[in-house]
Amino acid sequence: MRNWGEHKIEKLKLHYKQFNTPSDQIVKDKALLEKFTSWFNAEFTPKEPFTPKEVADQLFKLRKSGKLPRIRG
Repeated sequence: MRNWGEHKIEKLKLHYKQFNTPSDQIVKDKALLEKFTSWFNAEFTPKEPFTPKEVADQLFKLRKSGKLPRIRG
């Protein structure tokens, strides 16, 4: 997994909060994860966009460390 850097992690948390869907639901629903990943990648237009798996892994890591805001589904 590549290094995200603090700026991208903060943006991911902001997008997550705005998406207003619990991380469990995002990760379990392939279409929802792809939609969230596309929306997140559009912010940066990176040369190498993050894959849905990378985004899911980062969401999981942030959730387990208590760094994601709570969203009730």
